[in-house]
Amino acid sequence: MNLLDQFKGCILGVAIGDALGMPVEGLTRNKIKELYGKVKDYLPSPYNDFKAGEWTDDTEQMITLAESILETVYLSPENFAEKLKRWYVESKNPRIGPTSSRALRNLINGIPWDRAGVYSETCGAAMRVMPIGLVYHFSLNLVERYAVISASITHKGTAAIGGAVAISISIACLCLDFEKEEVVREVVERVKRYDDLLAEKIEHSYHISDKDIDFAIDKLGNSVYALDSVPMAFYCYFSSKTFEDCVLKAVNAGGDTDSIAAMAGAIKGCESKIPAKWIKKLKDYNYLVELAERLYQLHERIVKLT
Repeated sequence: MNLLDQFKGCILGVAIGDALGMPVEGLTRNKIKELYGKVKDYLPSPYNDFKAGEWTDDTEQMITLAESILETVYLSPENFAEKLKRWYVESKNPRIGPTSSRALRNLINGIPWDRAGVYSETCGAAMRVMPIGLVYHFSLNLVERYAVISASITHKGTAAIGGAVAISISIACLCLDFEKEEVVREVVERVKRYDDLLAEKIEHSYHISDKDIDFAIDKLGNSVYALDSVPMAFYCYFSSKTFEDCVLKAVNAGGDTDSIAAMAGAIKGCESKIPAKWIKKLKDYNYLVELAERLYQLHERIVKLT
């Protein structure tokens, strides 16, 4: 894949994973089997809050971060916080996570961005961080630094911040054509600076990638917490040959399905072709492709300047 295709694959991978996981979010693996057999395509929400192919706040927050970066060139936490605040007020999305909601209410009440974040370990910062890994992949240190800043606006827990570092660094490494072993090494070393247990679980996800999904769920977990969802996303990535296999594994694993599949889809989208059937039926896919192209153009401009 060329670099532009990696940008498109990553951005579309977030939204596709999110949309596929949306209808079964919060269900156990067994409940999904009982109700659906196996989820293989977009489905409407059973709560009538989303149609088939629509995505949730995971993708909305990723888009918000991307639009902020496009506006400011380098990450401006003030600008990103302002955009998040506006998004929160205007969004009709019924599934915004409790940590993001609390932090964004703090921003609305005038608390500065560096004090608004909540000490929570959920995965809200990791599920939106992808544009940082793409645009700034020429410097892994910059990716790490920006991932930490972007996370802390809403999430101040060590695993929550480490999760954002893990996802963004993995995407940056793939844009630099790292082999999987190198990706694991780089991610684990950097995540250790924030949360040892998360680093261990991500490394373990690689070592158990030859095991089946039930074994992985037992060892890693699949909850909304970054300590579970981020390693599970990495397991789905490491254990799959194709994009389709990767995201369907994440969706049918149960738990925080939309976020796990969004993160796994973003990483796998950097190296694997996405089936056309999922692109055409995806909400606002033309805008997502345009967003990826603009992020790529920004990356090219920055590299020329530096």
